[in-house]
Amino acid sequence: MTLPGCALTPPPAPVDRPVAVPIRDTPPAELLRCPPKPAGYPADAEATMPAGVRAATIRIATSLRDGTDQLIRLIRWHDATACTEDR
Repeated sequence: MTLPGCALTPPPAPVDRPVAVPIRDTPPAELLRCPPKPAGYPADAEATMPAGVRAATIRIATSLRDGTDQLIRLIRWHDATACTEDR
């Protein structure tokens, strides 16, 4: 006994899907420059910060780090050898 839905049918042909899409336009050179690394706090200085100021400083520094990392990833997407110096 055979079931009508079990007839031997070939599997569907694989569909070619592009893995990468060519970029038509290259961004301007000033957008592909690596961002400068900001100087940190002086090692020989001391400061007392209220908790609110400390929390705001951490939020700002974290946001700066995340934005810089995103920018570097975008730059490296266009040129894999860019911004390779130790950050």
